[in-house]
Amino acid sequence: MKFLWGSATSAYQIEGNNTGADWWEWDGGRSGRASFFWEKWEEVIELLHELKHQAFRMSIEWSRVFPRPYEADREALEKYRRIIESLMDRGIEPVITLHHFTNPIWFSRMGGWERGENVSHFLRFIESVIPILEGVKFVITINEPNVYAFRSYVEGYWPPQEKSLWKALKVLSGLKEAHIRAYELLKSRTSASVSIAQNMMVFEPAWKWSPVHWIFTIMTDYMFNWYFPDRIKDHMDFLGINYYSRGFVLWPGSIRYRGNERNCMGWEVYPEGLYRVIKRAFRRYGKPIMITENGICTNNDFQRIKFLKEHVEQVMRARQEGIPVIGYLYWSLMDNYEWAEGFGPRFGLLEVDYERGKYRIRRSALFYSEIIETDGLAAL
Repeated sequence: MKFLWGSATSAYQIEGNNTGADWWEWDGGRSGRASFFWEKWEEVIELLHELKHQAFRMSIEWSRVFPRPYEADREALEKYRRIIESLMDRGIEPVITLHHFTNPIWFSRMGGWERGENVSHFLRFIESVIPILEGVKFVITINEPNVYAFRSYVEGYWPPQEKSLWKALKVLSGLKEAHIRAYELLKSRTSASVSIAQNMMVFEPAWKWSPVHWIFTIMTDYMFNWYFPDRIKDHMDFLGINYYSRGFVLWPGSIRYRGNERNCMGWEVYPEGLYRVIKRAFRRYGKPIMITENGICTNNDFQRIKFLKEHVEQVMRARQEGIPVIGYLYWSLMDNYEWAEGFGPRFGLLEVDYERGKYRIRRSALFYSEIIETDGLAAL
């Protein structure tokens, strides 16, 4: 299988005016036109082609396709189909995500993922999307179920801002059921390889000399990294890994970041961690691995170039050891709306002028093009 170099995005973060999403209601429409992708997708695809990207991860916004519970928006589906076809026409592999944090407002008001019976609405959405997935080789059902459950139902930072471990476990159970049933449906109707994208971190004890902190670290590592994929391991064709940082555990669920180099959100830049999670995941599941997200928010593009070089080195290290890593997708193609943090964090290879809706190619994007042309050797 050819290794895929590309970039990743999510619908809510780049499209703009996703007025039917629960996030839009929660933050009062602060995302606005986001990165203008819904208006300028053709221009974006031309830039992808110019930058030699071989794959592009994008999501289909459930709330745009189903603004109401039982009535699909055919115009939205047709537009997504045109985007997918345009990518394939230019030799760019679409990697399609079906749930990337946001839900339709009506779904959230019905109890969202806390109620098991609501899974049927997600399956109805998938049924409507299957016809536009013809020729798509990779589908991600759910992005970062661990992060969604933690940030929304444990930490209470994201909507619906609950703080209940019991509800978090119910949500994870609902997401597990949704993935398994979606996997079976997609496998029966398409030829795509299907998986999730799981956020994975390296965890170490805040105090290495403390047996208690080692126990806390083991607990945190299991619940964050392995709890969900362990429950769907027979229903994934590969594993999508989103990797950003390393955390030091004070007690279960409480981590701190260390290290001299950080991104703009305070996360440690720790390239070796990418190799470590790849190796552990392959040993545990024996499945091919796609790096579905890996990136840095920074206002210093030379730091982004350094980040790319050092993390691609770790991917190459894993490949050279025979681990079947099948793709690397940088997060993100363009600056975007970074959830509760808003427009401040800049992750993009493309700089976005949020006032005028203009894109500018950064030097890091050109460096990444060299990596793509040399199949990673430019990073070594």
